[in-house]
Amino acid sequence: MDKKNILIFPSGWENALEIYGAVKYNVNVEVYGASGKSDYAEYAYDREHYIEGDFYIYRPDFLNVLNDTLERYQIDVIIPTHDDVCLFLAEHKSEIKAKILVADVRTAEVCRHKRMTYQMFSDLAACPKVYWERKDVSNQDFPLFLKPDVGAGAQGVRLVEKELDLTDDMFSEQYVLCENLPGAEFTIDCFTDRKRRLTFAGARSRDRIVMGMSYRSTTVSLTEDLWKLAETINERLSFFGCWYFQVKQDCDGNYKLLEVSCRASGGMSLYRHMGVNFHMMGIFELYEVDTSYVLLNSPLQMERRLFTKYHSNITYDTVYIDFDDTIIVRDKVCDVVIRFLYQCVNQGKYIVLLTRHDGNLEDILKKHRLYNQLFDEIIHLTFDEDKEIYIKPDRAIFIDNSYAERKKINEKLQIPVFDVDMVDMLLE
Repeated sequence: MDKKNILIFPSGWENALEIYGAVKYNVNVEVYGASGKSDYAEYAYDREHYIEGDFYIYRPDFLNVLNDTLERYQIDVIIPTHDDVCLFLAEHKSEIKAKILVADVRTAEVCRHKRMTYQMFSDLAACPKVYWERKDVSNQDFPLFLKPDVGAGAQGVRLVEKELDLTDDMFSEQYVLCENLPGAEFTIDCFTDRKRRLTFAGARSRDRIVMGMSYRSTTVSLTEDLWKLAETINERLSFFGCWYFQVKQDCDGNYKLLEVSCRASGGMSLYRHMGVNFHMMGIFELYEVDTSYVLLNSPLQMERRLFTKYHSNITYDTVYIDFDDTIIVRDKVCDVVIRFLYQCVNQGKYIVLLTRHDGNLEDILKKHRLYNQLFDEIIHLTFDEDKEIYIKPDRAIFIDNSYAERKKINEKLQIPVFDVDMVDMLLE
């Protein structure tokens, strides 16, 4: 397969960033991201690979805008990351000037609507009981669980605890009213190849859920019941590439289907780090290249947190940096600082080591497996020398753990100064 230009759209939410993480280092692809609004993707991609514009599928001329973008950036493959976008691109596949890594229209539509999902799988024991009409509900059925027919991220869901809480709207096409499932919740990440064969299904627990997303997730053994359910879903729908479904246990411990999706989930990162790169496999399958994987034989747990990126207008060509308690902290190489220094190497910045290290500097560099060539210049000062006399302030920054040093340099030379805990704002 020749190198392909890939567009992740939209590109800023968690599942889109998971796809980006999965494919960005692969030499077979060049990755672009497109978003209709300013979001995290602006920080994840470099400027040449990030496309921001009025990319909304609801505007009447969206297809023209999309095709113009595809031609301008010579995009070969689009990977949609939102349910509505998956459905829209599936519906208009023949009008779009690129391949699309998406299921067919029927599958995308069923996955978008929970009512359609439950109707399709109503004959299965794994389908929860759904109350289509008010007369179907009896007092012993409470509490019930209400969810939007079209929704994501646990938005609009609620527990209906008693009959007095029921309204006619709950039985409309906008909602699904079903049995309450009090047990543990699981996601099963799946992959279907171009011949519609289910080649992977892996279960993970949803241990801690925030805003509908699993912030802690652990690989668990896939039971025979869950494998059979995955096969049945795969047989009745027409997936291509990665997809997933979620289940929750009822009061007796039986698995009941919550939803099915034909797009990537952010939590697929867990099995990707076990060896299953769903997204590269999908790209290869699009070009009729057979795929396989090597699965790590060890449990794995994923824990998430909010992750912060920064953007500033500070520009610099030269970095002056201290050594003790800055590059080396508590007798270990400071990982964020060393990452920043190699970023400077990649960007062609001039790096000056400015240190009063008490001892043989070459020996301490060797001890920590650092080398002189990391720095363009090394200035080993005596303890009675001032650092500012060696600093050329034009487009320079200064990094030092000492507040007194930073204050003095900033006041005398008027250049940006950084403590060790601030260095992450300089990472791109």
